[in-house]
Parts: sequence; structure tokens; C-alpha cells
Amino acid sequence: MQPNENYAMKNLLIYTGVFLLLIVILGGILVYFYQNVHKLNEETFVNSEYTKLNLYFLNTIKQKGVKIKNYGLVDDDDSSYFITFENQDGTTNTFLKKGNIIYYNKIKLCEDVDLFKIIIDKSAKETISVEISISEKSYNLQYTLN
Repeated sequence: MQPNENYAMKNLLIYTGVFLLLIVILGGILVYFYQNVHKLNEETFVNSEYTKLNLYFLNTIKQKGVKIKNYGLVDDDDSSYFITFENQDGTTNTFLKKGNIIYYNKIKLCEDVDLFKIIIDKSAKETISVEISISEKSYNLQYTLN
């Protein structure tokens, strides 16, 4: 081998090493940002599921003359409750947890629900307490009927 060939071979090895090092660094940065975006998407999903349930509950409860028709456990499962509201005109609206999904009548409202528990307090004003756990994040909601 001549000196020019050794020099060219050393330069090729250096350039290849530097290129691989840059690819590894860039890959690490991309993985870091991907994991953060994935975590943010999960948090946004959980918050949107909670917000949907809260809005539907508020919409149902704030209607004039609404009352609780029935509530309780679904199939003796401690994490699955249902509640049915009845309006003045006789229409009913039901919130029901089946599996890991909460339904509003027949509409799939929330997914990945671990716990949906309803507690009714009939002292002074009728109060509905809702404990919900979505993707292992817990919320406690409280509503008062008019």
C-alpha cells in the first residue's frame, strides 16, 4: 500500500465513525422526543375522556325536572355502576360501564375505564358523587340535582 492509500483509508474510517456517531446521537434525540409526544398523547386522551363524561353528566343533570330513576351495580361488579335519569317528558338517559367502556344510552362515551362508581346522598339536596379511573388516573366528581 502506498501512503496515499493509507491516508485515504484512515479518512474513510474517520468519516464513517463520525457519521455513525452522529446517527446514534440523532437517533437518541428522536427517541427522546417520540417518547414525550407519546406520553403527551396518552395524557390528552385521558383528559378528553374525562371531559366528555363530565360534559354529558352536566348536560343531563342540568335539564329542568330531571330525577334519578335507578342506579346501582352492574352484575355485582364493584367497579361497574350504572345510573338512569328520567326527564319530565319521560325520556331516560343511562350512564353504564360495561367492560372498560362507559356508555351514554347506546353511545360509547369513554374507553379504558378502570373504575366507575356512583354514590347518591339524599340528605339536604340530592347529590351524586362519581369516582372514575381512566387509564389509572383517578377523578372525583360531584353533582347536585336541582
